[in-house]
Amino acid sequence: MGEPASGFQAPWWLRHSHVQTVAPHLDPRRFDVAIEQRRHELPDGDFVDVHWLNREGSGPLFILLPGMQGTPDSTYIRALLGELSRRGLRAAVLCHRGGAVPNRLAPFYHAGFTEHLGWLVATVREQEPTTPLYAVGFSLGGSMVIRYLAQTGHHSHLRAAAAVSLTFDLASTAARAYEGINQLYQLRVLRSYQRVARLKGHLPEYASRLGALSGLRGIRDFDEVFTAPLHGFSDAQGYYRRCSSRQFLGDLQTPFLILNAGDDPLVAPDTLPSPGELRSHVQLELTPHGGHLGFMYRHASGFGYYPPSRLISFFLQEQREAHESLSPDVVGARVLAVEAADEGGRADQHPPAARAAQ
Repeated sequence: MGEPASGFQAPWWLRHSHVQTVAPHLDPRRFDVAIEQRRHELPDGDFVDVHWLNREGSGPLFILLPGMQGTPDSTYIRALLGELSRRGLRAAVLCHRGGAVPNRLAPFYHAGFTEHLGWLVATVREQEPTTPLYAVGFSLGGSMVIRYLAQTGHHSHLRAAAAVSLTFDLASTAARAYEGINQLYQLRVLRSYQRVARLKGHLPEYASRLGALSGLRGIRDFDEVFTAPLHGFSDAQGYYRRCSSRQFLGDLQTPFLILNAGDDPLVAPDTLPSPGELRSHVQLELTPHGGHLGFMYRHASGFGYYPPSRLISFFLQEQREAHESLSPDVVGARVLAVEAADEGGRADQHPPAARAAQ
């Protein structure tokens, strides 16, 4: 598991794991960012919504995948979009197929679903052959990114990638979701799943299962009745076994950062990978506090979120290391300017980067 990283510091009253997990949902700020929503048709007859930041711009593109039932309005997504926008960078928020918005087909998404990410990467690569691509997955979105990288190897077209609040063992996380306050988190997500399932009740695969909706107590129940059978898994346990992210970490060929909190209420300490499971280009950084998708801290002008600055720092470092083989046109003048600003330091706005776990 390694030693906790020490770069992120939360005030004493924000150090409880559940406070960190809940606080972002109470943050009234919307991180005003001008994004463009576009609905894209997929080859299988379904569709996917992508929210673009600076779509017509130039330079690297950051692909963001939300967590379970997350949306472009989730605080952790808006916070990262705000930081990317402030730096003049580009992003695409890839909404989960059949997540908050019902899709046309019976299958929706799950931790091992990579088709929509593969489609977006291929589409951007065809339109912009030299654009550096990066990906960030939050919670379940992180599992998707890891599965995609393991499947595609050196042909992923991603220069680097990252996961925030990654769950390494789906069965363990599903079990912890039934414990204590965690039940409130899963109830919120479960209700979202149930709402979308009812809206798809006209499909035969859903009509035959609607009667079971009211009796579902948690995410594992939903996975047993809907996720597993609609995606070709024998049952929920089979889904968890085949799609948990930890088993794929050794297959990653791309520089990868995992940013997790040591007190994440949904991640059991014994599910964290050992150093021997991680290749040299895969970094696991643990902060003492941060909860699940929290990482909230206080600075001179208010409250901030640690992941945006840490993620951008990681990606820009990877970009710098690639400069010798890239032309200035590919790197982008904006990125070079951002790097120069970062080298000057922004200690008043962001905490120092976390130290990698040993």
